[in-house]
Amino acid sequence: MRTVTATAHATTMKTPSVVAAVREARVRLGDVTPSFGVVFVSPGADLTTVLRGACEAAGTTNLVGCTTAGEITEEGLTHGGASIMLVAGDLTAHVGFATGIGAAPDEAGRKLCDRLADTRRLAAAKEQRQVTSVLLTDGLTGTAERVVESMYEARLQSASQIVGGAAADESAFRETQVGAEELARTDAAAVVHVFGAAPWGIGVGHGLAAHGKQMRVTRATDNVVHEIGGEPAFNVYQRHAAERGIVLTREKAARYMVEHELGIHFFERVSRARAPLSVRDDGSIVCAAEVPVGSMVSILRGEPRAMIDAARSAAEEALAGLGGRRAAGVLLFDCVCRGTILGAEFGREVEAVRAVFGDAPLAGFLTYGEIARRPGHLAGWHNATAVVVAIPA
Repeated sequence: MRTVTATAHATTMKTPSVVAAVREARVRLGDVTPSFGVVFVSPGADLTTVLRGACEAAGTTNLVGCTTAGEITEEGLTHGGASIMLVAGDLTAHVGFATGIGAAPDEAGRKLCDRLADTRRLAAAKEQRQVTSVLLTDGLTGTAERVVESMYEARLQSASQIVGGAAADESAFRETQVGAEELARTDAAAVVHVFGAAPWGIGVGHGLAAHGKQMRVTRATDNVVHEIGGEPAFNVYQRHAAERGIVLTREKAARYMVEHELGIHFFERVSRARAPLSVRDDGSIVCAAEVPVGSMVSILRGEPRAMIDAARSAAEEALAGLGGRRAAGVLLFDCVCRGTILGAEFGREVEAVRAVFGDAPLAGFLTYGEIARRPGHLAGWHNATAVVVAIPA
């Protein structure tokens, strides 16, 4: 059978509401059993209980989920509820779950690939040789990029790719949860590996530009930037804000830094964006992923039109990756900073993506980091970026 998808939206994060939305998506699928599904729910939900009810309602335990900074469906962006997608077709899927990713990200990445060889053999017998892994990680450990790379190394083959996002908590930056099957935890990662006959399409775009001169990172440890240009990293942000008439304090810096992420340059081009999550007492900045010592960086700013155009381009790239096939469904992993910058205009971004795919069901969430690791592209972890994933029909 061809692959089909169905989405639904819950208006609250309470378990009965989310489970009812899963049932709604299940009905929309018709008389088929889902191969796998995703559940993106507002923080405050009891994610373990939600997933337990969702698995029962969906008729499969191949579910992964996480908390969000906003939930996305084809109807747009909402807060305080849940978005769900169920997928059915000639697919072979299994889920993985790992805890302790903050202290042992490499080990976690390998654990997420347990049983993958067995699943690959089962899938190969059905001529399903294309695999895409949908990965969800804790958004606050700062080690998720290493989880992605460890996974990629553990499962490397020509048809492998990893997509997904980092869980969020509506910009509170206190606790995020990730779950698989009927279990959810903090400091965790969950994955559903999906084998099929056709490749999934992936597109990536941010539309951000440098908002000031380039500066060199002179001291950093993993995802903590201690100094830029020989001074505490937060000083650079305070000066940037002061030039715009804003007095920036450590306690109230989160929103400003989310709206002005740190860009890592490759010559003049912004090759990667990094989301600053918090400021320490010594003026160092904790980012969502590593910023290497010696990197040339700048503070970024996005204009709404450029950001929406970038999302449209990402959608076009994802569609092209289907090789002429129609999209059965679309996943959208989009940075919380883009939701903050676009505000009420975020709906235009969803419309731009939908314009490329027509009436294909769409689900996603606002993240603390976006994942798109594929052959031929060295970067797998992104911030301030729209990652568009097209599931082939």
